[in-house]
Amino acid sequence: MMVSIHQPSYFPWLGLLDKIEKSNAFIILDTVQFNDNAFQSRNIFLNHNGETQYLSIPVQKKNYQKKMFRELEIVNKNWQKKQNGFIIANYKKHPFFDEIYSQISFIFEKKYVFLIDVVIDSMVACNKIFDIKTNFLLASDLDIDKELTKDKLVFGILKKIEATIYLSGVGAKDYQNDKNFEAEGIHLEYQNFSHPIYNQKNSKKFELGLSSLDIAFNLGCKESEKLLKGI
Repeated sequence: MMVSIHQPSYFPWLGLLDKIEKSNAFIILDTVQFNDNAFQSRNIFLNHNGETQYLSIPVQKKNYQKKMFRELEIVNKNWQKKQNGFIIANYKKHPFFDEIYSQISFIFEKKYVFLIDVVIDSMVACNKIFDIKTNFLLASDLDIDKELTKDKLVFGILKKIEATIYLSGVGAKDYQNDKNFEAEGIHLEYQNFSHPIYNQKNSKKFELGLSSLDIAFNLGCKESEKLLKGI
């Protein structure tokens, strides 16, 4: 069984969807600390002028260093109205707006307290749009020692779910020891992802690394799935 592990991501980019799609199970690290510089509560979109813009969910940062990601609460209830307005204003004229918006609009209407619930809903919505069947598992549901970090945390998770193959991002090559996986009886594979080029209606020049919603609004579900999966 091939397994990948990653922090939660709001409307994830194509590279993360590629990792999810190639895995038999995907572990969401909801037990880690919040990282304001990552894409846990935000992602990048294009406005109608072709400029990149972050859509971010505001969170309560008081004492956040002492909390797990899953414990973070949302502040400023107006974020949904603002983000919904941005999506409509900047993607309404895209070819497949109606098809995609109908699958994400609930996120801007549902009442949320915790950040983790919004992010998971956004990831599940992206899975449906790209027809990804991979199951999500929460690290918090696996009864893993909360004191474990880095490689020991990864090994703890992989052993808990009896994984045989670990699909890792290439960025991990800088800090993880490949031989340790062999010693644990786990085959290590690194993700091989090449960002596809597609027609971006809003762009002046092609922008890499946007939220996967951008390709979906431009190409629709079927063509987006084909481009992601290479079929």
